[in-house]
Amino acid sequence: MEIFETEIYLRYEELLKSQGLSWAGSAEPKRVRMEDLLDRYDAFCFDGYGTLYNRGSFVYEGALDWYTMLRAAGKQMRLITNAASDVDSVLAADAAKRGFAFSEAETISSGSLLKDLCVELRGRGKAVREVYYIGRETGKHVLESCGITAVALDAEPAEPIVAISSAKETPETYEQAVKILKRAGSMLLVLNSDAWAPKIPGDDGVTVREPVSGALSERLRRDSMCEANGGAGCETFYLGKPFPAIWEKVKRSLPEGSRVLMVGDTLGTDVLGAKIAGFDSALVVGRNVPAAELEADEKVLEIRPDYYL
Repeated sequence: MEIFETEIYLRYEELLKSQGLSWAGSAEPKRVRMEDLLDRYDAFCFDGYGTLYNRGSFVYEGALDWYTMLRAAGKQMRLITNAASDVDSVLAADAAKRGFAFSEAETISSGSLLKDLCVELRGRGKAVREVYYIGRETGKHVLESCGITAVALDAEPAEPIVAISSAKETPETYEQAVKILKRAGSMLLVLNSDAWAPKIPGDDGVTVREPVSGALSERLRRDSMCEANGGAGCETFYLGKPFPAIWEKVKRSLPEGSRVLMVGDTLGTDVLGAKIAGFDSALVVGRNVPAAELEADEKVLEIRPDYYL
């Protein structure tokens, strides 16, 4: 991992521990095929980008075979994604276009958690009616579903609130976001907690990784530290994996007592999140965790999956 990426995921661990959460270590992960796991679990949860598919129509080799096999076996399946680029119905439809026919009820995104967060914040006296937003244009649908308006990019919301769903900043929007977050009582809503993500592999088969919304949000959080907030920076709220709210929603969607496996490509969100949920986990190696860096990354984060796929 990049040093900055490591710092972000270590911060996530600190935040989870500060909430009284803990997790056990794992023994040496077993290298398996999906068919080896078929009879061990009732429900299979999948990360989307980097695990099943990537941008456009790109689908990873073997991913559709997993999906088809599990559907044929009658397994419960869920798409658990930190994508906040649109509402769940659209994310489900996009997955279906790639061959993964998850229903809206089977699709649980980080963006879908914003409604509950808004209820909490409004209970604290925050109106949360408008925000300064950085992300894909379609991500505004998530805001609109919660009764939130994104102000113009050269404006400031009535309350100092910035929402991030993807790393689509420009120098101008970044500067404006920092200005807002330096106001007293400012809040940063991180709709997608992913720090780094893999691009589609090149013709040489090599996967290039890039910083995404979680990295942008951490830069903003650090740059917001000023006299107005006592040097502590803006109050920051993280939605999605690895944090607990998304796992509680997953559990409510599954039959009680289900044996659950989380399949993903990222140690700091998918694997750590599965531990928080009490699920087993399988890591797809070589996408968001390069094989050559796997041992070092596991050591620094002190987390390991149950399986390598």
